Amino acid sequence: MDEQHLTVAAIGLTGCAEVLLEIAWELPSLKIVAVGDTDPTCAEAAGRKYECDAYTDYRQLIVRNNADLLFIGAPPHQSTDHIRQALQKKMNVLAAWPWALNFEQSAEFINLAKREEVLFTVAQNGRFGRPFDHIMKFLHTSVEQSNTIHLVTAVCHLPTGPLEPSQRWRLDPQLSGGGVLMQNCYNLIDELVLCFGLPQRVYALTQSQAPDRQQRLSLTEDTAVMSMQFSDTLVAQLCASRTLGPARQHLRIHGKDQHLTATADEVVVCDNAGQELDRATYANDRRPSLERLLNNLAAHIADPKENPLYPEHGVDLNTMAVIESAYLSARTGMAEEPARILRLAGAETSALL
Repeated sequence: MDEQHLTVAAIGLTGCAEVLLEIAWELPSLKIVAVGDTDPTCAEAAGRKYECDAYTDYRQLIVRNNADLLFIGAPPHQSTDHIRQALQKKMNVLAAWPWALNFEQSAEFINLAKREEVLFTVAQNGRFGRPFDHIMKFLHTSVEQSNTIHLVTAVCHLPTGPLEPSQRWRLDPQLSGGGVLMQNCYNLIDELVLCFGLPQRVYALTQSQAPDRQQRLSLTEDTAVMSMQFSDTLVAQLCASRTLGPARQHLRIHGKDQHLTATADEVVVCDNAGQELDRATYANDRRPSLERLLNNLAAHIADPKENPLYPEHGVDLNTMAVIESAYLSARTGMAEEPARILRLAGAETSALL
């Protein structure tokens, strides 16, 4: 870190990492020093755009630069060794999701970051989205008004169609770590955990619509149903598919007297007779929410005492423990306990909500 800027680098110039670079370019407190991608044309174009060094070798980018913050846009099977290398060089890391192949690997990253006294966190911009703010206020008001929450239902139907060759790693369990739950539902599961804490038990069923059994065994799941018990009086269910439409992603929280339905664009509150009580629209909030996330992280790196990190470092392990519990449940046919997975992995109790 120089006197005026937090220095930034990025590897894997796709999706979320590209948006983060665009935001960093516009923020006076950040300075982009290096970008990397395995596609030379993409890397060179980004280097010209952001007036910085460009690399096709991720290892060389990390060796030759002392960035304060590294954006990870590359998929887990391409970035694992480089994440370790960056953390050991005391770079803070902000990774797009999916960010690890499994819970064991995610715990390794978080624990390594803590040992090196840096941060490893996930670019889950929903945490800083206006709809999520609205949800948290609704939950607070529900406590005040005795609108006890008993049920949460979530839907994530995102039919993707045929994948481009560069994206076919998403179908391979060895390269991706999981299918629709890992790749498409991380944000919904994360927000459930932030709202209600760690589920006591998780039960899941997963399937692939491949035509024969051998193919189904070698592909990630494209459809899943997941149930979570948070307490004796609160349960949640998630229904997900990346093949079945119509396209829809929402979180619905059912209280004794009112229920809230939140999407990425709006929040609607109704009474249990269906009468609309409140509606708020939050169009085009994805980039602003990523900017709020990046500002929070950068401010914390610059001055941790004055700028607390939200959520606290290590909370991403809770989300991964829930996902790991779901996959384990799908294999065993039994409900699994995320807290037990955290304990078995030696995760620090501070990561438990």
